[in-house]
Amino acid sequence: MNLPLRPILSLTLLLALAAGCKRKPDVAIVAEEREAALPVEERAEPVALGEPGGEGSGAPKSEETKVAKLSLAPDFAAEAQAFEAWCAKFRLDPRDSKMLDADPDGDGFPNREEFIGGTDPLDAKSRPGIHSTMRLQRYNEVRLPVVLESVSGGKARIKSLEDDSAKAPSVKAGDTVPGLSYKVERVEEKHDTDKGGNPIDISHVTLEDPATRERVTLVKGMPARTPATFATLVSDDGKTTINVRQGDTFEWPAEPGAHYKVVDMSEDQVVVQHLETRKMWTVVKE
Repeated sequence: MNLPLRPILSLTLLLALAAGCKRKPDVAIVAEEREAALPVEERAEPVALGEPGGEGSGAPKSEETKVAKLSLAPDFAAEAQAFEAWCAKFRLDPRDSKMLDADPDGDGFPNREEFIGGTDPLDAKSRPGIHSTMRLQRYNEVRLPVVLESVSGGKARIKSLEDDSAKAPSVKAGDTVPGLSYKVERVEEKHDTDKGGNPIDISHVTLEDPATRERVTLVKGMPARTPATFATLVSDDGKTTINVRQGDTFEWPAEPGAHYKVVDMSEDQVVVQHLETRKMWTVVKE
């Protein structure tokens, strides 16, 4: 079910108001952002003074006045019926103020996004947007065989993970890391405190491969993956398979003209950004 954007915007705002929230709900924020992205001639007109929700109505002028413009849509009854029909189909309660943020199928997408995308909120395999055609098939992580042990006085001790008995050598900017082709580009000693006020060491070292110009950042005590790490994305029908790396920009055959950038990768998911809309999507493992 592909519902037009305008009915969805006004409907989600109505639901937010009906829930009696004391602060601007998340759905209202999302709707306002989408409203602002529309061409000027397609935006809903704000409520004028003297109209319901305007000056003299007793409603606060900050949040309610901004949101009240929704109720003037001429086909609002049809919008409400479409939403109620969607809720009835999947046995969801439209009067429940928490329903829009719930994720009954556990696929990472709340009912709000399932409704906008016209997908099944009770089926984990039915996902909105790019998720209807793309899955993470495999994640291949290649780690550096070293770990940052400490940083002090502009020098860093980088320990080999392959020989626990070996003493971590001390290196500075310009040095080559023993056993690796990487050179030390920058050493930064930095300390901070956590939420509990406890001191933490967030020092890091930036390495660069002179041959490829690829950089890797070592954070104290944490393993680092190399740029050779990649993820394999596959279509539902298995006809499209591509390998992507961190920072790559790629096109997806099922969406001609759409371009995606790989923001982050892990064993279970790949975070991509749709460059045309700037919207972020999480592609999960099949």
